[in-house]
Amino acid sequence: MSTSNFRIHPTIGFARVGNSSEYYLEPNTQAALPIPGDTTGNATGGLPVKAGTENDTITSSDLRDASGALKRQAARFKIYAYPAQASETYPMGVEGTEIRIGTQIDGKTVSNIVWTVHLANKKSNWYIIPEDLGIDNYKNGETPALRNDVAPFSSDINDPTRLRQLIIDPGPRTVQGASAAPVAFDQTTPSSSWVDGKGVVQWPNYPKSFPGDFFPNMDCPNGPIDTLGELQTDQYGRLIVTGGYGRACGMIDPNTNKPYELNSDIDNDGWFDDGSDGPVYAVLQFSDGSTQEVQGHAWVTATDPAYAPQTLNTVSLWDDIYDIWVRHLALQPSLFANGKFQTSYQPSFSDELFPIFRAAAMQMWNTNLSITGTTAHGAVDEIQPDTDPATTLLGGLGFIRDPNDASQLQNSRMMPLSLGDAGQSFLTLRKTQYFFLQQWDQKQYSQTGTVTLNAGEYLDKTMLVNCLGGRFSPGIDLTFIVRDPALYVQNWQTSGTGPFRIQPKPLDYSQAVAGQAFLTAGYTPNIQNNPLGDQQPIDTNPGSPGLEPGDASKFMALPWHTDYNSCATHQPDPLPQFNNTLYWSWPAQRPVAVYVAKDLSGSTSQLPAQRFSVRGEGTATNPFDPAQVGRYQQRIDMVDNWHKIGVVIQGNAIDASDGGPFSAKYYLEVQSQLDNGGDPVVPWPNTVSPSTNEKTDGKS
Repeated sequence: MSTSNFRIHPTIGFARVGNSSEYYLEPNTQAALPIPGDTTGNATGGLPVKAGTENDTITSSDLRDASGALKRQAARFKIYAYPAQASETYPMGVEGTEIRIGTQIDGKTVSNIVWTVHLANKKSNWYIIPEDLGIDNYKNGETPALRNDVAPFSSDINDPTRLRQLIIDPGPRTVQGASAAPVAFDQTTPSSSWVDGKGVVQWPNYPKSFPGDFFPNMDCPNGPIDTLGELQTDQYGRLIVTGGYGRACGMIDPNTNKPYELNSDIDNDGWFDDGSDGPVYAVLQFSDGSTQEVQGHAWVTATDPAYAPQTLNTVSLWDDIYDIWVRHLALQPSLFANGKFQTSYQPSFSDELFPIFRAAAMQMWNTNLSITGTTAHGAVDEIQPDTDPATTLLGGLGFIRDPNDASQLQNSRMMPLSLGDAGQSFLTLRKTQYFFLQQWDQKQYSQTGTVTLNAGEYLDKTMLVNCLGGRFSPGIDLTFIVRDPALYVQNWQTSGTGPFRIQPKPLDYSQAVAGQAFLTAGYTPNIQNNPLGDQQPIDTNPGSPGLEPGDASKFMALPWHTDYNSCATHQPDPLPQFNNTLYWSWPAQRPVAVYVAKDLSGSTSQLPAQRFSVRGEGTATNPFDPAQVGRYQQRIDMVDNWHKIGVVIQGNAIDASDGGPFSAKYYLEVQSQLDNGGDPVVPWPNTVSPSTNEKTDGKS
């Protein structure tokens, strides 16, 4: 019997679409987190790394292939072994051993690693995403209206014909060994999975389904959706998952005999995209012929490109998930217990406070902040471990919106300076983040202490720090379902899985029947009390069977391109009285206004005028309309041109061909293929006419 516990890290990995067959690997360091007081920048921390390398950071010329196509970002998964424990805490406090082919563990040698992954896309067979309620759309068993609730489709979300036609499902795939060739999630590659006692088994009767199987003559501006990506391994047997090619396809509307129009920023009937998600499993094979299932599975999702991979979100996906685990899943009793935060807990300045300050400062690189605004945000970045909180711009936290005070959710004079979540006009920090700031303000924090994570735990956090949180309407990477405690493995202390793992639904592929849908509509939140509320413990659906492939990404926009296009600037929703000012949605993931590297050539002392990240033909407003700038005026143009958008990266990672290198203090746009036309960037605040009181359906 093994004396070790085996887990896949990161617990949730992110692959990102691109229109190139080439890829690079997701970041393996947290985005842009230098040592407090560092004036040299972060030496390209948070950038992805080159394919086939361990730590060889990409530079600006690595973002596109030789033809100019945007490379995909692949998700890489590793396996770690830990000493088996009857009950564990977080952080574990022990380092793990990475398991590679050839590793000796528990007196045996690992001869092979077999990975099984199942990707699917259920967006077209899901519900619409009303902005005003978010996860509360699923309160007390309720659900929103269906997508594609039009003829000829049934209004029953589990109708067998509807499931077959509207779910993209290539079935499971396996890959094994070192440096394994890509295995595609397409129509022709056999479906297969690992079965205990039998090894890798192929499933010839698995009912694969792609849009082209049912809807001929689709409108596919960038090619048909005929794959959801590939699996392969590196030289050590680690798993590499690449997602789709960023394609979107529209059916032919039987009423007009033309492609369905893109009439919404979020929910477009008749359309598909090639995003996806699903579980990741692994089995170790040893030289003595024995096998070991890896107890800690993982999840992977393929989503939008990383257009600003180093820019921190004020609220990251890590902040959202960590907050739920702290307050609802007993992650750290020393921090939160018996329904309240523990005032004896002293947050680490470097690990739990400074990232909040740094994120605020970094917003200047992707927004049209005025000089006054950038100066104020920059001052927050200068806060040191020994700075007296009372002497800072944040002294007394009077400028920070309190997530515990509902009256502040519509106060435009407080920070963060960004649009809020469903039903909230303005963004708030997560409650755990705000508690950290309260402790700092009371000088109850550690100036020198650190939060020590082992390598696997660090990977878990790194992946989530590099993703969007806070504004899930529906968002860009994952969405409000991450706030459902029932989403996760509950017995994490004793099951051997550890925290932050999505609960998968067991699937028996031997039951697959050709021509009959295998996947169902799947996971539905069952929220009895708002997970962001204060009632403890939260009453969710204790009998949740877990998630099927496609269940995490189905809550996102369809297609993602239209939401990305919309989310430049908007008025708040709900709209506070007398407010006519525009704010940003999620600029750290969807840059609004940028500094272009080539505009800076020859000068490193003064930043040039900004340009919109989305610019050029099709973006100009006529007449000039501040509420519509920085986006395409016709949604289909984003479907056509998403891969031409540039990427914002740190100045010292910019090659000479892009005008660099520059100071590491700068974060500049490179590799854009859009022309410089469109509307001029006007420094914030931007306003709409009070008489117009403009409000779009953009939800972001």
